[in-house]
Amino acid sequence: MNFKNALRSMERLQSLSIGMLASNVIMAGGLTYAIVAINNTHERLVIIPPHLDAQVEVAWSSANREYLKSFGLYVATLVGNIQPKSSTVVLDAVSAFMDPAIYTEFRRQALAIIQDPVFKTSGAVMTFQPSTIQFESETSRVFVTGSLITKSGLSQDKQKTVTYELGVRIREGRPWVSHFTSYEGSVIRTVAWHINNSAREGQPIPQHALPVSMRAPKAEAENPFPQTAFESVPVSEDASDER
Repeated sequence: MNFKNALRSMERLQSLSIGMLASNVIMAGGLTYAIVAINNTHERLVIIPPHLDAQVEVAWSSANREYLKSFGLYVATLVGNIQPKSSTVVLDAVSAFMDPAIYTEFRRQALAIIQDPVFKTSGAVMTFQPSTIQFESETSRVFVTGSLITKSGLSQDKQKTVTYELGVRIREGRPWVSHFTSYEGSVIRTVAWHINNSAREGQPIPQHALPVSMRAPKAEAENPFPQTAFESVPVSEDASDER
C-alpha cells in the first residue's frame, strides 16, 4: 500500500510540475508580449498651453490640428519678424525645425538676406501681424495669413498681406517643417485651388499640395521654395542675383 501511495503521489507531483511548467511558459509569453508592446507604445500628451483656449495633443507620430496650427503660427511669426540684430538667432531657432530635405535651401535663402550689407545697414525692421490661421488636414499644411510691415530708413514703410504656407509632420514626438513658402494675398492655395489652377494654367499640381496618401516618396523635397519668404526685405543686386 505504501508503494502504491507513493506512486500516486509521484504521479500527482509530475502532473503538478507539468501544470506549473505550462503556467510559467504562458506567463513568460505574456510578459514578453507586454514588454514588446510597452517598448513600441509611446505616450500621448494632452496639454492646454496658457496662450491657447483649446487642448493640444501630441503623440509619437501625430498631433491634433490645434497643435499643428499653433506650431505653424510660431514658425511664421519668427520668420515674419526677422530683424538685423536678431536675425542669426531667429534663423537658428527656425532652422532647428526644418526637415533635412529643405534645411540647406532654407538657410541659403535666409542667409542671402541676413548677410546682405544693405539689410544690415538700412536698419530694416520686419513686423508680421497674423490675422488668420487655417489647417488643411488632407495635406497637413498650415496657412498663416497676416500683414507684413517693412520699415526702413531707405524708403517709406511698406505693408502688404502675405500668407505663410507650411507642411508640418510629427516624427519621434517632435514637429518638422517639410514644406515652406510664402506668397502675397490672403487666398490660401488649398488642394481645390491647385486643381483649379492646374486646369486653368495646364501645370501639374505640386506634390506638397496633393493629399498625403497620394504623394510619391520624398516628394516634398522637390522645389520646396517656389518663392522666397524673405522677398520683402531690401537687398542689394548681388544678393538678389544669388537668390
